[in-house]
Amino acid sequence: MIHSHGIHRYGKKIKLIYAGDYYVSSDDEMIGTSLGSCIAVCLYDPLMKVGGMNHFMLPGKISLSENIEQSARYGITAINSLLSEMLKTGAIKSNIIAKLFGGGAVLALENKSTVIPDNNIRIARIMLEMEDIPIVEEDTGDKFIRKVFLDVATGNVYLKKILRCEYSDADDSDYVIT
Repeated sequence: MIHSHGIHRYGKKIKLIYAGDYYVSSDDEMIGTSLGSCIAVCLYDPLMKVGGMNHFMLPGKISLSENIEQSARYGITAINSLLSEMLKTGAIKSNIIAKLFGGGAVLALENKSTVIPDNNIRIARIMLEMEDIPIVEEDTGDKFIRKVFLDVATGNVYLKKILRCEYSDADDSDYVIT
């Protein structure tokens, strides 16, 4: 479910997405999400000014079976759905660039597996490579929670990385533009 909020800091409407969501726009607005082990793929066509973001939880599986998971909670479906919606909204595939965020091992304790975050990062890279979409910016892995905002008008991404023990909504002053 997409939630629309005003955001004073940027002077624009912001659409917030959650796990299993994706959103595409050609309006002058922001798209935002918060990530742990999940991934957000931001796609942007700088000529047509179309941008989109997804938020997926698990990589999904490529299978010969007809029972392939079709939920956008899975990377394979989420990336295909996002790209399809970008093209419907007027993006031209050869113009599209990608920015990739998330995959933090925020739930892993010392010496525990980071299989899910690592596989999420891997599937995003593979899917984008298969679609010939270059990844121009990436901030993935490590042990951070990330807040990510895509400015649809410019393609800029505002990123805040937070160590799990430092999480607070009170301080939004140190975003990095990518």
